[in-house]
Amino acid sequence: MNKKGFLLAETIMGLFLLGVIAVSCLPILNTAIDNMRIAKHKMEMLFIAESTIEQIKAFDYSWTDEEHIFDMSLKVLIDTLHDSDAIAVRLPLDNKSEEYKYFCTIYKKNNSISLWELEIEVAPYKDNKKIKSIEILTFIPVPIVDGE
Repeated sequence: MNKKGFLLAETIMGLFLLGVIAVSCLPILNTAIDNMRIAKHKMEMLFIAESTIEQIKAFDYSWTDEEHIFDMSLKVLIDTLHDSDAIAVRLPLDNKSEEYKYFCTIYKKNNSISLWELEIEVAPYKDNKKIKSIEILTFIPVPIVDGE
């Protein structure tokens, strides 16, 4: 029996099946990589929001001269938040700076003499159809100002 043509047909059929499998798996891999990228951005945004809350909560006038949230001194931010009952502060202050990937908006309301209601919203600079923003709402004790 002559098997010369049969080996060529097997090879072509094997390459065809390998191509079909590759074409069907590549979109799945692409979607998985895209979802991992989205999860990474969400975790970065969540970390920024939570660390902002923790920095404000742990604020102490005696040892925080060099601490910053984005491009604003933490001491200046706390003073700004103390000055009014309801305020919104958007960071970084320099909107044209491309040093940061995200911007953070801090909304503050006084709930009582000793409690602030803070809403932290972190959003990407560039419009992202899949991730709009991350928002965290919390209540924290009012940081004690020097002399109070």
